[in-house]
Amino acid sequence: IGGAEAMPPEMLEAMGINLEELRAQYALLEQQVAALGQEMGQEGLTIDSLPQVITDMNTNLAQINTGIAQMESALSAIGEGKTTINDALCKLNQSQILGSIQMGSAGAQISSGEQQLTEAENALDQQKDSAYEAASLDTILTEEMLKNVLTAQNFSMPAGYVTEDKEQYLIRVGDKVTGEEALKDLVLMDMGMDAVGIIRLSDVADVTLVNNEDEVYASINGNPGVMLSIEKQTGYSTGDVTDRVLERFDTIAAGEAGLHTTVLMDQGIYIDMIVDSVLQNMIFGAILAVLILILFLKDWRPTAVVACSIPVSVIFAVVLMYFSGITLNVISLSGLALGIGMLVDNSIVVIENIYRLRSGGESVKRAAVEGSKQVAGAITASTLTTICVFAPIIFTEGITRQLFVDMGLTIAYSLLASLIIALTFVPMMASGTLRKASEKKHPVFDRMKEGYGRLLKGMLKFKPVVFLVAVLLLVGSILGALTNGTAFMADMESPQLMVTITPPREADLAEASALSEEIITRLSELSDVDTIGAMAGGQGMMSMGASGNDVSMYILLKENPTMTNAQLTSEIMSRTADLEAEVTVNSASMDMNMLSGSGVSVQIKGRDLEKMQTIAGDVAHLISNVEGTAEVSDGMEETTPQFKITVDKEKAAAYGMTVAQVFQLVAGELSSDSLATTVSTDIKDYEVYVSTGKAGKITREDLRNLTFVYTDKEGNEEEISLWQIADFQEAEGLDSINRDAQERYITVSASIADGYNVGLVARDVQRALDGYDCPEGYTLHMTGEDETINEAMEQVMLMMLLAVIFVYLIMVAQFQSLLSPFIIMFTIPLAFTGGFLSLFFTGMEVSVIALIGFVMLAGIIVNNGIVMVDYTNQLRREGLDKKEALVEAGKTRLRPILMTALTTIIAMFTMALGLDSGS
Repeated sequence: IGGAEAMPPEMLEAMGINLEELRAQYALLEQQVAALGQEMGQEGLTIDSLPQVITDMNTNLAQINTGIAQMESALSAIGEGKTTINDALCKLNQSQILGSIQMGSAGAQISSGEQQLTEAENALDQQKDSAYEAASLDTILTEEMLKNVLTAQNFSMPAGYVTEDKEQYLIRVGDKVTGEEALKDLVLMDMGMDAVGIIRLSDVADVTLVNNEDEVYASINGNPGVMLSIEKQTGYSTGDVTDRVLERFDTIAAGEAGLHTTVLMDQGIYIDMIVDSVLQNMIFGAILAVLILILFLKDWRPTAVVACSIPVSVIFAVVLMYFSGITLNVISLSGLALGIGMLVDNSIVVIENIYRLRSGGESVKRAAVEGSKQVAGAITASTLTTICVFAPIIFTEGITRQLFVDMGLTIAYSLLASLIIALTFVPMMASGTLRKASEKKHPVFDRMKEGYGRLLKGMLKFKPVVFLVAVLLLVGSILGALTNGTAFMADMESPQLMVTITPPREADLAEASALSEEIITRLSELSDVDTIGAMAGGQGMMSMGASGNDVSMYILLKENPTMTNAQLTSEIMSRTADLEAEVTVNSASMDMNMLSGSGVSVQIKGRDLEKMQTIAGDVAHLISNVEGTAEVSDGMEETTPQFKITVDKEKAAAYGMTVAQVFQLVAGELSSDSLATTVSTDIKDYEVYVSTGKAGKITREDLRNLTFVYTDKEGNEEEISLWQIADFQEAEGLDSINRDAQERYITVSASIADGYNVGLVARDVQRALDGYDCPEGYTLHMTGEDETINEAMEQVMLMMLLAVIFVYLIMVAQFQSLLSPFIIMFTIPLAFTGGFLSLFFTGMEVSVIALIGFVMLAGIIVNNGIVMVDYTNQLRREGLDKKEALVEAGKTRLRPILMTALTTIIAMFTMALGLDSGS
């Protein structure tokens, strides 16, 4: 009756309960109890005379227990999502009222015995308390339930499609929470009770918008600032985007007094710098190529013809690049710059032959037709051999293919354009400009040509000696170049440097910020430093390479600095050596070196982490003893102090606990703030965390004293502390476990000291590792920059081998012979000899870029041989013997060969000098 009176009338009506009838039944029960008590006192009845009463009482108790089981089942269903909260509450209220009715009925029936009545009342009181406890919302409104409701209510998803009147409609269910107030008003449950009302999130939790600016540090030249990291969308030009961003900054600054912006890193700078360098080299290369023509021909008319072929070929190539989707990037422009010198080769061969025939007395039109016809086959074959060396890029993999596809296609387009121009545009212009052409005398060149003829005759008498000298030069040049070591890409000077500051592990953000300010003060004294920006605690591109309280610092240098990047790096390290922080300096140029990593790395693979850590220490010791290594890391710097709880399984079993249950107990106690959902507004997205308030407040001692409830065989409950069934110890563990192909590994790394080459140092490291006795089941594998270099070089060597095969097959088709192309192939080692000697004498490493140069040489060097052998075969068909034909062909083709070689060499010479950063 008490439970029914507490409920709203409408709910009683819905449940079919009449309150007045209950009160009447209760009054009748009271009369029966009083009458029964009187009767028992008068007739002296005993307890044994009431078996039916007891049976009825037990039946009623069983019904109450059934109701409790139903309540527990309802609570379980709520947790599993099988029923709604309102349905469960309804059942709970029904169970509560039915329990009250049954308790009243039982009280009336057991009134025939005082002892039984007292025992029944006690039992019913206990069941009543249990029923109320089971009906408590404390077991429903848990942290987990709160997170689930937030996730389920902040929801909008397509559910499917409905087709109606031949129109298909997308059915979308739900909507997103739009702000803080909407989040506070979010309905968790509606019990349908006026006394309780609708329960909202703000009723059970504090909803607070947190400003986390104290978790981020940003400073520009020692002044507080805001760091912006802006990234371009896919499909847009980096240079165009950076230009538009800078224009917008200027516009904003003009309208805001006191606002100042400083660009700390701009990838557009490097693109502009390299593009300007390439374009400059193209222009100078073309000018120098034209000067070579004037020097050899001494006539402006044929020179003008060739000069006009250069821009026409470039435009033709750019149009082909546009339609094949190749952008004007560093690689493609480098291909154009490399092709500038070769663009004029075909035109030079054609115009020189036309000029020679015209000077010999042929009519201008016949000279134009016959001159181009005589060399058409030779220049077509030579162009195809140069183009085909890039075809094997299709068969290569990884970074080599990614880097050089654009270059290969650009060179192919430019050379195809030059071939078409040489066979069409050049003869057409020559037929008009060479009407009055006459042979110009070249006393110096004529003497050179005759001297070359005599030298050639003498060398043909000692062919084995010439061949042996060529082989020795090749072997010696390769060995000499390899003494300089290997590299992936050449270093590039940058107007920006990036410094990463790693403070001590225990330092907080405030201490890291103070350390950063001290370093800014020290580095600002350097004359080459213009601007210093630093940040910590942020995310995105600006904090690249930093984690935790690490500080990312960008240093913008002044124009024309007095020190190189390497010297500045050394100075920065010197000025920060006394600070309790790890300082690393890298070029912020975003150049190609970032693709290859740096230094030497060794991966230790195995199963047992502790044994791998021991091996890592041994390997780090070996590497530190190798000359040229610096900053050796055994991979254990990034460790986390651990508090290990070891469960005594026998003791735990005595209390009915397992290791998994102990884990759940500890994990539940340590559960900190957890992300539940994200609220999207018109301005930004806000992450919603559910916090219990325990985060950061639990100590190791709290875990020792953590308790769980144990019920013994007699049903007595007892609280057991965790220290009674577990041991506690402190240890060190890895921050993370790395895996490669499902196999664990630890990386030991080392940087390369100044003045040492990564290839040579890596070779010495490998020798040291070969002498290490690695336990069975564990392997050592070299990675890092050296691995990248080796993999790229393997791909380039494969590319070179296929290129040589393609070149040979093209020449077989050209000469209809297997022997003539084989002879020409012997010119390729001579080209490599010159390349390796140049690397040796300039002190440059054998890099991937250098090997790409050798691949190009394999196609370029045969061009002169093709022209030579082709003309030799023509002379032999005219009746000359072999030696006479060779000497005459050498003398006749000396001028075009020298002209094409010098235009190519000199056009590339400005780039080879490396006079600016872009080179």
